[in-house]
Amino acid sequence: MAMTCFVKRILQSALCLTVFLYSTTVDAQISRIENLLNKIESYNNFSYQSIIKRKDMSADTTVAHNKELFLKAPHDKLYGYLYSIETDYKTEKFHKIDLYTGDGLNILSPQDSTFSREKRPSSEYSRSLMGGLKFLRDRFNKRPFKIAMLKDTIINAVTNSHLIANVYDTLDNNDHLYSNRHYYINKQTGLPSLITIKGRYKYNGLVNDYYDETQYFDYKLNRADITNASFVIPKGFKPPANKITPDLLAVGTTAPDWTLYDANGKKLSLSELKGKVVMLDFYFIGCSGCMASIKPLNVIYEKYQNKGLIIASLTERDSRKAVLDFERRYKIKYTSYINADQVVKSYYVTGFPTFYFIDKEGKVGNVFVGYDDDFAGKVTSIINDLLSKK
Repeated sequence: MAMTCFVKRILQSALCLTVFLYSTTVDAQISRIENLLNKIESYNNFSYQSIIKRKDMSADTTVAHNKELFLKAPHDKLYGYLYSIETDYKTEKFHKIDLYTGDGLNILSPQDSTFSREKRPSSEYSRSLMGGLKFLRDRFNKRPFKIAMLKDTIINAVTNSHLIANVYDTLDNNDHLYSNRHYYINKQTGLPSLITIKGRYKYNGLVNDYYDETQYFDYKLNRADITNASFVIPKGFKPPANKITPDLLAVGTTAPDWTLYDANGKKLSLSELKGKVVMLDFYFIGCSGCMASIKPLNVIYEKYQNKGLIIASLTERDSRKAVLDFERRYKIKYTSYINADQVVKSYYVTGFPTFYFIDKEGKVGNVFVGYDDDFAGKVTSIINDLLSKK
């Protein structure tokens, strides 16, 4: 009995020690993130610039130049800050400023000096230095993950400590899904000089790779000239004029002819396809509805490829290289055609995905925009109807 009690006390002590060591390790891991977040939150205001390179799915890499400014606002329950996040894309014609004033989000367009009010949360905030650190802390508190210090790294002749957060790592039907965040902290300033995010995730059953690299520079802290007035909509900006969106081509309209090349250099003209039913899929890589339509379109292609149906996917923005990788990675069985910007205009496409169905005589037989749960059934019904007509 005495030996049994002794063994029980030993086991209880060992269990307590294990729990203590685990808790201590977990606390030490998250403290590295909290210390960085606390340092940033210690400033009344701060600003920085960044260069962001991002590649998602098989799309081309986008490059943006950001200028971000934050002012502490203790009364604000949503973020605790007022902020301005200016994003100027270098790889496409897109420039905007997310301006949060405490009573709503304004999206400014410097190109035409207009602004619009948004009810949705800012995606740019979640990608910001502050938003990313808060996400990491909150995620860790709900479901702890491994955070480790690696060897110091030299960036621009300055020593940086290297922190890695393995946010998740799992197997899903033998697919390795993960997300790793690397923080490189300048040892002279204690502020990040580089953050990279690398991961693999599933969307609509498709496995996608993601990479994000953000270089930070030009930090300015506790500037005397930053006040609430810094977040007022600038003079000269106005609400956009009501734009009349042109209607899609009406059923019965002769479909405008086009000549395009696929990613392998093969030429095709719509006029060559008279006598067949043609489905035009206007898309771009990364569009949620476009990606969701891949699997059902593959099935439809296999079912009708020898019954008089042609499926042609048209993209105005994706490069030849991106499309080749896209077709290979997602095992797409129908063909994509590139540089379709003029076709997009002549068919009055303003939303993606848009699907046109051209009948055997070369006229618009049907058209709709978007993807829903009944997509396969809707498309099949339209195709059957057009194929049955002589």
